This record gives sequence, C-alpha cells and structure tokens, in this order.
Amino acid sequence: MATLSEAVSFLNGITPTGLHNGAAVLQDQSAFEGSISGIAGLLQSDSRSTFGQSEDLWISISSVLSGLRTMTTSNQEESTRKYRLIRAVLTLSMNLLTAGPSSQKLASEFMKDELFCILADDKCIENSLCAPCLKTMVNMCASNDNITDELWDEFLNKYDEPTLIKILLGLDDESYMVLLVFMAGSMGSSADRSAKLLESSDGPIFLINILDKVDTWVDNENHSNFELAYSVFKILIRYNHLPRCYKIASDAIAMPSDRQVSLMRLVDAYLTTENVDVSQNELGLSEFLYNDVFCAYKPLVVQVMTKKIDKVETQRLRVFILDVLESITSLLSLSVNAQFFMVKTNAVPEFLDLLRRAADLIARRTLKSGNPDDESPSYEFPSLKQKLVGILGILVHDNRKVQDQIRECGGLPVILAHCNIDDNNPFIREYAVLCIKGLLDNNDENQAFVASLEAKEPVTTEALEEAGYETQIINGKVSLKRKNPR
Repeated sequence: MATLSEAVSFLNGITPTGLHNGAAVLQDQSAFEGSISGIAGLLQSDSRSTFGQSEDLWISISSVLSGLRTMTTSNQEESTRKYRLIRAVLTLSMNLLTAGPSSQKLASEFMKDELFCILADDKCIENSLCAPCLKTMVNMCASNDNITDELWDEFLNKYDEPTLIKILLGLDDESYMVLLVFMAGSMGSSADRSAKLLESSDGPIFLINILDKVDTWVDNENHSNFELAYSVFKILIRYNHLPRCYKIASDAIAMPSDRQVSLMRLVDAYLTTENVDVSQNELGLSEFLYNDVFCAYKPLVVQVMTKKIDKVETQRLRVFILDVLESITSLLSLSVNAQFFMVKTNAVPEFLDLLRRAADLIARRTLKSGNPDDESPSYEFPSLKQKLVGILGILVHDNRKVQDQIRECGGLPVILAHCNIDDNNPFIREYAVLCIKGLLDNNDENQAFVASLEAKEPVTTEALEEAGYETQIINGKVSLKRKNPR
C-alpha cells in the first residue's frame, strides 16, 4: 500500500521535467508499463480518500497532465503511450474526487485549467480523451454548488466559436453523452445556471449543436443521448426559456429550420412525459405555442395547401406544424389555464378557420380516391384536420362561450362534415363525434341549428346517434333530443 509521500514521489517521477530529461516512461515499454501499473495501484489503494485531500498530489497530477499533453513524441508508439498515460491519470483523478468537497476544491484550484486545455487539444480529441476529461469535470461538480457555479461560468465562456465547434465536432457518442450529463447536472434545479447558458457566449453554440444531432440520435436509436438532450431542454422549458431557444434555432428563412423541427420534437416529448408538471410555465407555453408558432406559420400552411407545393421544405413544415398541434393538444389536456388562455386570446376562430380552409383545399382520401398505400403529398398535411378537430373538442367541453363561438363562426357544418372516414386523418370521425357531443351538450341553439341541417340533408344521423342524440319531429319540425337524458 502506497503512502501519500510515495504517491507524490511516484507521480513526480513522470512529471514533464523527468520526461524532457530523457526519462524512459514513453521510450521504454517496461518503464511505461510500470507507470501504468503504478497508477492502477493508486486507484486500488485504501488511502484514496487521503490522497484526494492532498494539495501536493493534485499539483503533481496537474503537472503530469500538462507535461504529457505538451510533450512532442518521436514516433507513433510513443504517442500511443503518451495518451494512454493521460487517460490513466484522468481516471485516477476521477476516483480521487470521490473523497468529497475538499478534493473537489483542490482539483478545481490546481487541475481545472488543464482539463480545459485537454478538451481543446486536437490530438487529445483524436485520441478520445474528451470523455474521461468531461467525466472528471462531472465528478468535480457532483453535489457541490459552489464548484458547479464556478466551473459552469468558465465552461460557458472559455472558448472562441471556432475552437468550441472543433471540440463539439470531435466528440464521439460516448463523449457527447458525458457532455450532456455535465450540462444537465450543472443546470439541475438552478434557474440562474439555466439562464446563464443562454446569456453566455458559448451556450447558444452548445444548443445549436445538440439540436443538429437530435434526429441522428433518434434515427440511430441512441436513446441515451436523446434522453439526455431532452433533459437539457426540459430544464430550459421549465424555466420559460423556450422562446429564446426557438429564436436561437431559427435560420431566418420562411420555413421552419431543421433545428426548430428538432426543438418541437423535444417540446412534444416534454408535454407527453408521464406526470409532467406544467404549473410553473403553462401560460408561457400557451403563448409561445399559439402566438409565436401557430399564428406565425398558419398563413404559410394555407399557402402551401393552396398552391399544392410538395418539396423538402414543405415536408419539414408538415412535420413541424403537426408537432406544434400535438403539443398544443397535450398542453390543453394538462392545463385548464391553458384552455382559458386559448379562449381569452380568441384562438378558437383561428383553429376553426384553418380547419375550414383545409376542408376546402384538401379532399378526403378514401379507398375510392386512390391507392391507400401511396404516400400523401406534403401539401395535404396528413393528420392536420384530425388534430384541429381534437383541439376544438377539448376547448368546447363544458364551455358555453366556445359552443356559441363555433356556431357563430359557422363552425357547426364544418365539424359535422368531418364525421366521415378519411385515410389522411385516421381517427377524425371519432374526434368529430366527440366534438359534436361537446357542442350540443346543454345548448339549445346548437341543437336547433343541427336539427335544421338534419331536416335539409339527413347525412349526420349516425354521427349524432354516436354523440348521444336522436332526431324527432315535433309539430312538423325536426329537433334533437338526448337518447339517455341525464
């Protein structure tokens, strides 16, 4: 078992001074293996907690890392040994940091700058040293708010843009996973550190790079990295930073950017997570999803439907707007206050208007209208009508104002017209029936209006029966009544 003084002496034996004076650590296989074995012995020592609290040991570790990183090797074999030694010393550091706050403080004081240098070193990146370097940072911050605050501030403002992009492009999946663990862990439950991510010089670059990788992680079924990316954005969404993230993801073109599509995928994941609590940000989410996104892109959706544009960009718009509507649906299901917001901001006529335009511009897709196996062109926005009817169905439930508003906007015939099968909108008939039920409940005016339609064109009888109503004739006039009165 090594004593502290022996451990310090051992590390000093492979310091840069020794190396530049011709020490055989890298040049001789036996000396190299002895160094690796010695470091492994320190890892297994029962005195690790004592070692971790030694200022001298951390000074020696930093000196070894700095010397190895900057030393020039004469051949590939020496280079391989050099980076194996750096990895071994980083692994030792990770383990010594388990000694607690005192070891974290010493590591931060004597080793932090060297970790930042390793992350930016081209050869260290090529030799996959980013992961152990980042793991050391994670351990340095674990359950230590003071160190986390200090390291987080420096981490977010350390590199110029070209250097940071070089680092991020050099990360393999494992290294990126550790980076995401570090970011999510550093932000944690801190509103202040979350805000600093967006206010810093490097924070937006991190977020852009993460969004650029989300689709790749999904396509490659890299669930760990996707879940960690989700964790980072979940924290930002919780603290009402979604509008700022959305702006960062923009590329100033008319269509939504790929990054904005990825961001909406993460928002949808957030709102469909089991037991998600939106009480802190329900109004901010409502305003963002409706005002900043739905209203901003509604005219473009109508334009694409009208001109029947089917391009890569419109396919992206289709995915984007459907995720937006799905997120609105989830939010309305979670929050009564979000429903109040939509009603107060007069969103119902806007949703209804888009539904009406879609009904006018896009014919129902049935077995008779074409091969059901053919993929629908993007301008048909498959599932758009279904999601709009679903949103209206939520908003109309037990809400007299919305019931009347839909009737006054001419929406009753529009909803009734969707009580049919449409292969582009698989469950639209069921959604429409539920919406009709909500429109008719305890509303004599709506019941009378629908009865008048039934008298002219009896095509809605089956849907009305499913909604719990049946037609009857009183004094020569058609009216509706509940099949099972409450």
